[in-house]
Amino acid sequence: MKQLFLCLWLIALPVFAAADNEKQISGLEAAILQQQQEQQILFQQFQMLQELRRHEITQINQVLPSGSDITINGEAPKYEDPAKQRKEQADRIQRYTNELNELYTRYQEAENERRALIEQLNGLKPGKDVSVEQKK
Repeated sequence: MKQLFLCLWLIALPVFAAADNEKQISGLEAAILQQQQEQQILFQQFQMLQELRRHEITQINQVLPSGSDITINGEAPKYEDPAKQRKEQADRIQRYTNELNELYTRYQEAENERRALIEQLNGLKPGKDVSVEQKK
């Protein structure tokens, strides 16, 4: 009786292991998909901020009209107004640059996590390498 139980247990063990393996594979595939979606969101945010930064830089390069050419409600603008606008613009550009650097770092971290998940998945699927897309 004990031998029969032991034989049945040894036969069933690979079946349980295969089911657990499939569960792990499904979990890893879902995690990889989630990482790819997060990377896509980060990349889109990066592109939007990059475009905002470019716009601000092109605005700096445009020549402001001279004081005699501008009148607001019949008054010439004060010297402090254009200086304040330039400072605000420079601050926005710096903020965009910092945010772009942060997004780039987060994207690289997500890429590293995705690659680690793919390596785990490849370990569970011997002989079947999952292709790694290069997003640059």
